[in-house]
Amino acid sequence: MEQPSTAVSPPESENAAESSAADSPAAADSQVDGEKGVDDGAAGLAEERAAVPEEALITFTRPPAPAPPVRIPPADPVLERLASYAGFSREREVALRVFPQDAVVKQLVDGRLRNLDPIRREKDVVWFRVAAGALLIDAPGYRSRILPLPPDTAEAEAKLDFESSILQPLAEAPTEYQPKSVRYDPSGRFLFTTHLGDRTALSQYASEPLRWIRDLDVPEEYQGDSGFVETLILPNRGELWLSQMNRDVVHVFDLSSGTHEATIPLSGRWPKVLLASADGRRVYVSCWLSESVSEIDAAGRREIRRFDVSGQPRGMALSADGTDLLVAIFSSSAVDRIDLETGRREASHDVAPGRAYAMRHIVADRVRGEYYVTAMGVRRVYRLSEDGRWLGSWTVGEKPNTCALSPDGRRLFVSCRGPNNPDTGYLTRGYEYGKIYVIDLVEGEVEGWIWGRDQPTGLDVSPDGSRLAFTDFLSHRLEVYRIVP
Repeated sequence: MEQPSTAVSPPESENAAESSAADSPAAADSQVDGEKGVDDGAAGLAEERAAVPEEALITFTRPPAPAPPVRIPPADPVLERLASYAGFSREREVALRVFPQDAVVKQLVDGRLRNLDPIRREKDVVWFRVAAGALLIDAPGYRSRILPLPPDTAEAEAKLDFESSILQPLAEAPTEYQPKSVRYDPSGRFLFTTHLGDRTALSQYASEPLRWIRDLDVPEEYQGDSGFVETLILPNRGELWLSQMNRDVVHVFDLSSGTHEATIPLSGRWPKVLLASADGRRVYVSCWLSESVSEIDAAGRREIRRFDVSGQPRGMALSADGTDLLVAIFSSSAVDRIDLETGRREASHDVAPGRAYAMRHIVADRVRGEYYVTAMGVRRVYRLSEDGRWLGSWTVGEKPNTCALSPDGRRLFVSCRGPNNPDTGYLTRGYEYGKIYVIDLVEGEVEGWIWGRDQPTGLDVSPDGSRLAFTDFLSHRLEVYRIVP
């Protein structure tokens, strides 16, 4: 704390010199003559004062300078927040998963922050002895975070966000089991999540502030099999469509009321991604196990055609003129091109013939006349021209999944699931959180990334381009970030 300063009067010798120079010209002159002259001037001044009656003397004193205000530094809000969490009567062991893994863990002790030393480590988990009710997680280049410690559990997780990033955290919420995808409605006011491993087909959330509103259920006969994958919104029909792979069907809901309106059976097996034609009259469904694409008449709610492809299909996009359907083939390194007039495969654009790069998702960039394809097996996003030429790629995080364009076409966002668990497989959490990558399409380079949680998978950008939402498949969470202009 800064000590208050105390006003000190000038030394008497300085006051005497000022007075003698003002009152006696002789004294002023004598200052030039040296020390002896000063003494003579002072004696003369004393004689003059002695000649004046004592009662006529008026003494003038200089008032003391006011003391400056005492500056009290403001209380540290971080320390205040840490102190607000009730501690424990004795130390206990707490297991933490923290990303980045080299972050420093601190606790408040007697009003001061102290670094905690781990007592043991096991892969992605670190144990500490903790007495405080909350910890401070800190790492260079990141925003510090306070992590409350629930009294009824000895485990906790945390991730940090970069200080300088175009993605800044807004909110997150729990979801049902294994949230596979997320989609904004056309107004941007609502979000819908699907759940691959849960009886609850869909959940609807308000976007600001983020909160659960309701669940949308399929008929009871379809609930036990789960397997709800992707959604599609048809604004001109006011409908929300949902694929259920375990039953080879597509469900149709009223977008406003959430009422289930129809179930459309497919000849293809394990339906995944849904894509509408520009006019909304046709819906295309990629079917994984049958290696085919089903075409549905949206008004009639029935399958009218089926196209065979060269392998397991997933993501799809329409050509600029709407005459061709491009299909990402997960079981190879190709993108098939289907002529929608004839229904035949007219080309297969293979970036690495004979290899399985796991082409998962594809989006069309109408501004640049390109398609962006995530290759889950090789940590890349490939660029494909309208005429079928491979133009290059970007290296991103481990296991890239979904990608989405910003409405202004400036950026591409990519969810990267992270490394599989090497011991138990991809359906259990790995030893590292996944990431969300941002590609600057104007500069043609990766702009940065942020941490997700366990296997970020579904991803969507709000219609106004101000928000990014994504699901954490194995953390069962929905996260929303602000996109900084």
